[in-house]
Amino acid sequence: MLTALAITSLILPILVPGIVLITALKRNWFPALDLPVDGGSILGGSPVLGRAKTWRGVIIYILGAVIVSLGLSVPPLAGLVAEVFTRIPVITGLAIGCAYCLGELANSFVKRRLGIRSSESARRSPGLQKFIDLADGIVVAVLAYVLLGVPPLLALAAGGIGIAVHAGTDVLMRKLRLKQHQHQRGDGGDREIVDSPMG
Repeated sequence: MLTALAITSLILPILVPGIVLITALKRNWFPALDLPVDGGSILGGSPVLGRAKTWRGVIIYILGAVIVSLGLSVPPLAGLVAEVFTRIPVITGLAIGCAYCLGELANSFVKRRLGIRSSESARRSPGLQKFIDLADGIVVAVLAYVLLGVPPLLALAAGGIGIAVHAGTDVLMRKLRLKQHQHQRGDGGDREIVDSPMG
């Protein structure tokens, strides 16, 4: 029971900001932050990251992870959540929020270099690309947790469940037409730092 609660606590700093981001996209909150992280820069004829990776997503993820981590650090939850939250909550939130975003941005950078736009699937191994799209930020967040002292098996369990939740929220994004919305705008993107609450 305690292990299940600890695993859940490790997922929350990624899941909750993602839910906030989906809501922000659907309701167009914080439009002033809807600016591309790469500033519209081009590298080798392709966008560095793409129009869909914006400061709105980065800020929501990092700030959201910090707020959730602080919430998990309150004394009544001690012994129920992963120890990292009661030890260094702010550092944990910053590290996990930044790590998640780094994984997402790195994946986008590589995809643009391979000529794969957001919303498109690779012609070779589309299933592998889909898995990478679901796992990119989560894998880097898991590594950050381990560096922060979370037992590797606990971090890996959280990561595995996180990827499964991400797959579900990916379906939700499509049903809410958030991916299609950005594609229709002609910005070549289907995600705004993440394509669902988990990424």
